[in-house]
Amino acid sequence: MAIVLVVAAGACTGPPLRVAPTPPSTIALSLDVTATTLLPSQTSSERAAAVLVTAPAGSDVGTSTDAAATTTAPLRLGAAAVPRPEGVVLASDGLGLVPFGTDAQAALDVLTGALGQPVADSGWTDTFSIYGDCPGSRLRAVEWPGFLALFGNADDGYQHRDAGDEHFMTWRLGAFGPDPYMLQTAEGIGVGVGRAEVAEAYPAATFHPATAGEPAWVSLATSGRLVGAFDEAGVLRTLEAGTRCPIG
Repeated sequence: MAIVLVVAAGACTGPPLRVAPTPPSTIALSLDVTATTLLPSQTSSERAAAVLVTAPAGSDVGTSTDAAATTTAPLRLGAAAVPRPEGVVLASDGLGLVPFGTDAQAALDVLTGALGQPVADSGWTDTFSIYGDCPGSRLRAVEWPGFLALFGNADDGYQHRDAGDEHFMTWRLGAFGPDPYMLQTAEGIGVGVGRAEVAEAYPAATFHPATAGEPAWVSLATSGRLVGAFDEAGVLRTLEAGTRCPIG
């Protein structure tokens, strides 16, 4: 069965980012999947076959066995719980086994090995997109269920070689749906925990009340950038770190 996904291409401390409307043009990602290959690679020896095709704006939403079928909004996969990837730790300086500044392709290879095949990949494109207005001149956004990694060439202090190198610079968790990997910080905090748990794990955290257009949010890091947003019930719904790409 073929499932068609549409993606548009592609973090300074500040509120977590919100998803903006889909732009006029999109990229469709056609994935040949099975029930097992929707989960990380540890659950199956087979990988999903991905084909990128251009999707014109205004296409009808739907699924088809035709690889050229398109949809105007990203189709997100479900989020059944899966084994937590070993070594992937949410942090202000990266993801444990993949620090910010790692060469983009090297970081992508490590993340794919840990999380399985991505469900969407924008390829290298402009830095202004539904993922925000990122610094630098080029951006690549890669998604797994509930998890987003941004790669770019921004002069953000994370370069591992020369200025302008494409590198891993931002991650976001929970912005596009639940986190099936149950990722956590070294202090045991992930999406779905309450404000009291966050305060206990991070005594020095800075909490900010909700304002017009922005949810209540918290800054967890004493260095770098690690922030999260709460829903109205005080449950942590998103976490993100790295170079900020403002939206709106």
